[in-house]
Amino acid sequence: MAVSSPDPTSPSRVDAAYRQLRQAIIDGEYPPGAPLRHSELASAFGVSLIPIREAMRRLEVERLVDSVPNKGARVAPVSLKDVQDVYATRVLLEVEALRRAWPRLDEAAVAEIRELREAMVERVRRDDPRFYDLHRKVHFGLYERSGSPWLVHVIEIVWSHTERYRRLAAKLRNFVDEGADLHGVVLDAIAAGHVEKATEALRRDLERTANLIVEAYEESG
Repeated sequence: MAVSSPDPTSPSRVDAAYRQLRQAIIDGEYPPGAPLRHSELASAFGVSLIPIREAMRRLEVERLVDSVPNKGARVAPVSLKDVQDVYATRVLLEVEALRRAWPRLDEAAVAEIRELREAMVERVRRDDPRFYDLHRKVHFGLYERSGSPWLVHVIEIVWSHTERYRRLAAKLRNFVDEGADLHGVVLDAIAAGHVEKATEALRRDLERTANLIVEAYEESG
């Protein structure tokens, strides 16, 4: 009985190529402006061209990849205007998610997120890059309680775009995790039942991060 060869268009292969390439861009393995050649990526990730093409299409939607006429694809370049725009968008989305999550942020939820924050701060102190994962869990521990899968999905897309900027900026300038103290302020306000103070602290956290990234790039020339 003949054994059928793996289907290169299967969702698992496409998803794996997408996740690998996306993470490589976010981590800076492929820097801003770097060319993305399909054949080289297929060889690097051990897949055919079909999953790579589909992964590239998805990343174009997320604005992590640009297609340049007559030149092919490249990693989207760094733009300080884009930093300010995307963080302003994050403020709108994430403040709204926090407001929607408010009725579900009980004492147990706050305690759970506090533990994540404490672990995150400890990794920051040790200069452990794994703090990025905990940082994400702190924020999404709030947003996932919004009851809106679509809102969380859109936040995830925008988050990935800004994660690339945060990691690139960290290579240019050493600064403490963006708003570790403000994360605590957000949680304290939630515990005290002050929704406006919580959303204002979240807004300040995001705006402060955007300013730190812009300053890092401006100082680097």
